[in-house]
Order: sequence, then C-alpha cells, then structure tokens
Amino acid sequence: MQSKLHKLGAGLAALAAVVAVGVGLNTTTASASGKKVADISQYQGNINWKKASKDLKYAIIRVQHGSKGDAGYMVDSKRNVNAKGAYKYGVPFGQYMFAEFTSVKDAQKEAKDFYKRSNSHTKFYVLDEEKRMPSAKGKEQTYVNAWLKTMRSLTDKPLIMYAGEYYANAHKLNFSKFDGTWIAKYSSVKPKVSGTSVDLWQYTSSGRVSGISGNVDLNKVLDGKTVKSWFASKTSHAKASYYNSLNGVTGVKGDKAVYEYKSTSFAKKNRVKKFKAGQNFKVKAIVKNGKNAYRFQLMNGKYITANQAYVSTY
Repeated sequence: MQSKLHKLGAGLAALAAVVAVGVGLNTTTASASGKKVADISQYQGNINWKKASKDLKYAIIRVQHGSKGDAGYMVDSKRNVNAKGAYKYGVPFGQYMFAEFTSVKDAQKEAKDFYKRSNSHTKFYVLDEEKRMPSAKGKEQTYVNAWLKTMRSLTDKPLIMYAGEYYANAHKLNFSKFDGTWIAKYSSVKPKVSGTSVDLWQYTSSGRVSGISGNVDLNKVLDGKTVKSWFASKTSHAKASYYNSLNGVTGVKGDKAVYEYKSTSFAKKNRVKKFKAGQNFKVKAIVKNGKNAYRFQLMNGKYITANQAYVSTY
C-alpha cells in the first residue's frame, strides 16, 4: 500500500525479498494459476492481467484513500479497470480503502463511499487502518468500530482489517470483530499483534509480478483456512440447496463463515454471533421458516443455516 508505512519499511524490504514468495501458501488452487498474493493500486500503472493471472493466486485492489477534505484524498483511478481485469482472467480479489478518520461521522461516510465504489465481484472488504489524523480527537478504535458497524449494515461479505505491526500494537487495535487480520511488517520475522493471530502478512513492497511494471506489495498466507474463507463469498446467488433431515447427523461443520441467529428469520437484527470457517456445531433439530429455508437449531436454542453451500454434516 502506498503510505508512510512503506517508506519506514523500505530498509527492511531487501531482507524480506530473499524469502521465497511461495512459502506458507497452503490455500487450495483458485482460478488463477499463480502463487503470489499482491495488493495493488493505481501506482502499478497499466497491468497486463492476462500475464498477471499466471503469477497471481489472489489480488487485493485499492478503491480509495481518505475522504473529501483530507490532504491525501483520492479515488483510485484504476479501481474499475483492475477489478474488471482480475475478474476477466480469473484472479479472485478483495478490495481495500486507506482510512483517514477524523470523526465517527467521517468513518461512517468513508465506509459508505467505499462500499458504493467497490466492484460487485469483490470477495471481501478491507479497512486499511494505518494513519492517525492530527485532527482526530477520539480513540482510533472508536472510528474503527463506527466503520465496522456501518459496513456490517451494508454487506454480508467478510470484513478484514489491515495495519502495520507497530501501529496495531501502539493503538491497541481490536481485530476480534473482524473476519480476518492482515498485518504489514517488512522483515523476515513474522509479525505479532497483541490479542490476535495474523492471517495474512504483507512482507515486502518490493515484489515483482508478471504483467506489472515496477514494484508491488506481496503477502504471505499464514492461516490458509481463514484466508481461503475470505475468497469464498459468492458473487451471484444460485438457488440454495438445504439439508432437510437430521437422519444420521451427529453434528454440523461450517465450511464457510456462518452467523448464529436468535430466530429462523435471518434478518441482521437477529444476528447473535459470527463463526469463522471450520467451526463445529452440535444440533438438536432442523426447522423450516416461513420462506421455506431450513435452519439447524443448536443446543443453545439459536439457529444457523442449513444451506449446503455453507455447512456440511457429519
């Protein structure tokens, strides 16, 4: 990401570059045939996506930087062409925004603008939280919470937070209500952030990718299952296929991230908790709501989906 963080880490980039890009990538094969994970913006210029797709496994594409009135404000001029290119050549992608929060209202506005400007094929959304604005008066976490609440009201897709290792620890950022943690540290030593595990590690700003002229940020997957779940969200809605019986079922596993609800009506107001992919559940019943959608009832009386696209039985 084009930021002060990169400048601070430039001296460490050469050390990180000796680490093989493919190390630690244990996710399954996606549409793209490469192994690299890159985050990109207009600073990478005109990308040859046909070539890049041979080198990339995943991409994370910038949408905007700050909001009107901020010194660094810009809407990424390549956001649409990069999203279209990635989609055309089968590179699964998420999108991110660089935050310059000055108030709760500003955080809410940045979230709404980000969602509106993002591509419909994006798999997830990222809050790039690495800059404390001089005019900000509240705790940085207050603005993060406002952004997160706003985005949750707009989308069911995964929400990820990015930050530099030092910044995350200095501001005691809370990643627990996000669907993933993406941390920058330009070093051969993995990043550590208090209170959370790191799922994706941005380890250099001096990487190279076929079809892209100049340097590009590269990342290593540290938690393959979690990162895979970010890229698993659907871009279109097929007719759901549900489990409708508990015969032979001893439990249910979430193949993707799933929500727990207090009612068979899966309205946002009824959400209780979100579970990451891989969570196991004990169930006591299966019920159908008024719209002919089946739900598993958990031992605690709450509900999760019985949609076979999200869960499997054992």
